[in-house]
Amino acid sequence: MGKKLLLSTAFVGVFACALVANIPLLFALRQSGLVQQGIGWQQARGTVWHGQVTGLVVQGDVAGAVEGDFSLLRVLKGEPGHMVRWSGPYGRGNALAGLASNGIRIRKGQAALTFDATRISSSFPAQDVSLRLTNVSIDAARTGCREASGHATTDALSRISAVYGATWPELIGTLSCDQGQLAISMEGRAADGTQISANAYLNGGGRLELWDVPEDQASALLLAGFTNEAGRFVYTQENGQGERSQ
Repeated sequence: MGKKLLLSTAFVGVFACALVANIPLLFALRQSGLVQQGIGWQQARGTVWHGQVTGLVVQGDVAGAVEGDFSLLRVLKGEPGHMVRWSGPYGRGNALAGLASNGIRIRKGQAALTFDATRISSSFPAQDVSLRLTNVSIDAARTGCREASGHATTDALSRISAVYGATWPELIGTLSCDQGQLAISMEGRAADGTQISANAYLNGGGRLELWDVPEDQASALLLAGFTNEAGRFVYTQENGQGERSQ
């Protein structure tokens, strides 16, 4: 009797997964809460089992296309069921992802992005810089980011530092959720003692701070739009709603 019950339960679980996997992808995306996070798309084709999203837009920026395949084996292992692959004008990446009516779950994510430093600030010199994300995990609901972790590395400041007469390091940090927004916090220390802290958000907001800066670099930072706040040189980036990051 126990064996029959176990087999029946397993069948019901497999059948339910099969039904879910055949839900149209467009319907699943609309129910996931992604739109509330500033993520949109031009077209979604296929089903949750196998589908493709083209014309992906994140906070107003064209991000490319995403293709996903569902695996029941991953679900049985307790992982999100989809292997999602992204490619676009700024790079590429992949992750395990699961869509549900109350949000989205991402595991084992990684991405490599390349973009112009002027996207961080129009005062920065035109220079290709990179951001690398590894071991990314995100739990997001309709109300926003609930929990996130992962590692981030960028060469953005090291690539442009010569313009300011400095030699800044690569910044290393982690992902987290901050008041419902996905956030990246990074830091580094230059050989000349300059300490750097940077925070960036999915909505486009950000804050960059430098302190213990040599005097011969101060003027260049002020000309680049930094403000001197009690010895700390601070640059803030407005988010998509025109609000300044704190």
